[in-house]
Amino acid sequence: MRRFFCEILFLYLAIAGPWTFDAFCQKSEKEYFPTPNTKIGATPDAKKQGEKKPNIRYLVTNDTRETLTGNLCFEEVTMKMGFQYLAVPKGQAMNKNGFSRWRHNAGVKFMLTLTNGPCWKSKVNRKYKQCRFGSGDYVG
Repeated sequence: MRRFFCEILFLYLAIAGPWTFDAFCQKSEKEYFPTPNTKIGATPDAKKQGEKKPNIRYLVTNDTRETLTGNLCFEEVTMKMGFQYLAVPKGQAMNKNGFSRWRHNAGVKFMLTLTNGPCWKSKVNRKYKQCRFGSGDYVG
């Protein structure tokens, strides 16, 4: 008799056990995988990832002449190209002397040449004139 009950229990657990266990301990897929990237075989969705932001480099200048500081048009152009003008007075950290500023700016200009092409400076100058004329900003 005891063996009979053990066999029935074994058959019950073998056949219906997984379904009954899942019914009591079932979690949704979102609880196990809170983000879509944790699924096995998932591919990243470019629309959900967003745009890749460029690495911003800074060209150090002594003053703000010909940089159109505060002009949104020109700042957007320089941000898209991957740099910004940074006005630092002489004697400060990035502008201790002329040689350190020149060395820093030479490295930045070399990287800009690699990323934007050899004529990046003429593109910047053309956009400078367009943004200056379009906004009427003849001071900076």
